[in-house]
Amino acid sequence: MNIISDALDVVSKFLLVDAITAPKSVGRDDIVVDIVRDDKTKVKILQRMKEITENGGKSFYKRDAINIENIDFIILIGFKVFYHGFDCGFCGFSGCEECESKGGMCAVSATDCGIAIGSLVKLASIFGVDNRIMISIGQAAKEIGYFKEKIGGAYGIPLSATTKNPFFDRKIKV
Repeated sequence: MNIISDALDVVSKFLLVDAITAPKSVGRDDIVVDIVRDDKTKVKILQRMKEITENGGKSFYKRDAINIENIDFIILIGFKVFYHGFDCGFCGFSGCEECESKGGMCAVSATDCGIAIGSLVKLASIFGVDNRIMISIGQAAKEIGYFKEKIGGAYGIPLSATTKNPFFDRKIKV
């Protein structure tokens, strides 16, 4: 490893801790977070992202796959399928029972994931690590069965420390 890779290895672990310890509703841990570092898993995710576009999905999946081909560290973060029992109606249903019976997702769990993501990317920025929140990576990881838990939604956050932020002025290349 070189100095940049060594630094990203350390920083990525701090980012996981930050996401895990971010505030959650009633302190319930309803998120899953991990680092993808191995090429085999990364290639599976990238291939699935490209397949999604080729099978009629949005072109940004392929653009994102091309954009992250040379990225060595990707953080995956998702929210577990869990119903908090608040019956708040924020999900659009009358309560948690209806949300669950109709296959809805708890908006509180999705919000907890968003808070964890915001905390994580802010810390990455403080460390000077370029990053981008990408639903395309998370969805592809979910579709290839990366997560052991049942996940409602997921995101991928690639990390980069180079002279130019590779996530800033991306173009759709399909």
